[in-house]
Amino acid sequence: MQDVPPTAAPGKSLSHTVVARQRAERPPPCRRCRAASWWNGWRVVLLVAAGWVAGGVERQEQALARAKCSACRRGFTCYPPGVYPRRQYQLDVVAGAVAAVALGDRAVATAAAQVSASATSVRRWTAWVATLGNAAELLAVAAQLDADGVGGMRVPAHEGRRPGAERAAQVLAALEQLGAALVRRGLRLAERTGLGRVLAWQHTAHGDVYGLVAGRLRLSPAMAPGGGRPMR
Repeated sequence: MQDVPPTAAPGKSLSHTVVARQRAERPPPCRRCRAASWWNGWRVVLLVAAGWVAGGVERQEQALARAKCSACRRGFTCYPPGVYPRRQYQLDVVAGAVAAVALGDRAVATAAAQVSASATSVRRWTAWVATLGNAAELLAVAAQLDADGVGGMRVPAHEGRRPGAERAAQVLAALEQLGAALVRRGLRLAERTGLGRVLAWQHTAHGDVYGLVAGRLRLSPAMAPGGGRPMR
């Protein structure tokens, strides 16, 4: 199910930005067979991304470069830093809305209006984050990357917290720790949130794309650089 197209929150207008077309001189090799590829046009998409003003979002029109493999003839899209595949609402926007509900106890409708989404979408995002991974396992991966920089995580109990929101809060907080560990490890990531950084890392390193509504993939504790063994 696709997210409801964004509408501006009451009293606000959603700014529209056209991102200049950019691509390298040559495309990357085919991820499937590693053969050389050539540029093969553009695909224009409309995204809702985090704006430069704190808490704000903007609609971005981006042209994504397309390439084609010289061997297997497979066509593929090359995503620039900060753009997550197959999603209109980008990861930092999703993280902000879920954090407002799960960590800030903000009303779903209020959090949705803040990012110009529907309340239904924010509920789905919160449920998805809650099942994306195990907070303890994610923190263990962060400790593998940067043992000195990872502190303890505790999300205080809150009576009346919405169903699934407490687990979403724990996973979101663990992703913040893991995302920060990745940056301290030297990775250059355009995303600003832990959710955005970790999923962007997985896409860049392994080609994994996690569906924001009903994805089958779940973050694994064996995803540290070098391939760690799953935690028991």
